[in-house]
Amino acid sequence: MGGSLELLHFNPLTFCFALAVFSTLWIVLARKVWGPIISALDERDDAIRGEMDRANESKAEAEKLLAEQKKAMDALREEGRQMKEEALALAEKQKTELLAAAQQEAENMAAKARADMQNEKEKMLEEVKELAVEIGVDLASKILAKEMDKKAHQGAIKDSLTQLESAYKKAV
Repeated sequence: MGGSLELLHFNPLTFCFALAVFSTLWIVLARKVWGPIISALDERDDAIRGEMDRANESKAEAEKLLAEQKKAMDALREEGRQMKEEALALAEKQKTELLAAAQQEAENMAAKARADMQNEKEKMLEEVKELAVEIGVDLASKILAKEMDKKAHQGAIKDSLTQLESAYKKAV
């Protein structure tokens, strides 16, 4: 036990020697090692802070560009929607115009057909009138040319009516 108490015993010479070694080591480390280490750590810290600042700036720029692109896309979508609406409106207008033109053309064609049919009807009636007049004149000349009895007179009228009916059927 005696030896272990000597370790706890204070020796001023050992204390001064340990203090001198510690102080010298402290000064050497402070000037030669800690200075460069601390300056390297400071430089690294500055570099990291700079990179973080640039990353934040890049992020802000990217967010700004993303917002601009989104705005541009929204504008393009709106423009596309408007173009679609305009195209649909134009198509509807053209459809209406084409239908109106077709309806008008159909009405014009029907009116022309009715007018043509009326003209043809009038021509046929005129031809029938002329034929009736010719037959009547022919009948009158036959009656005047010879004297007929009642039966011959009725036969001539029937023949004339048959001729008139056949002419009408041909005309129609």
